Amino acid sequence: MWLMMAQKTGISARNLCDTYGFGSYQTAWGWLQKLRSVMIRTGRERLTGRVEVDEAYVGGQKEGARGRGAEGKTAVLVALAV
Repeated sequence: MWLMMAQKTGISARNLCDTYGFGSYQTAWGWLQKLRSVMIRTGRERLTGRVEVDEAYVGGQKEGARGRGAEGKTAVLVALAV
């Protein structure tokens, strides 16, 4: 999601596929569509009140460090107003 927000024009499915090693263009395109659909908020107001934030790391199981220090994993951050 950071790649989508960090660039003025967002990110293409091909670029996402190459960057994160998705198995196919169609998979990367599907992920982008899902991300774009959940980023839209009615009225686009800021999150207010109580906001819960959580993070996770995705990228499969590999030997070595876990969590933040893991090589080849991508951080995912979610914020939700409750």
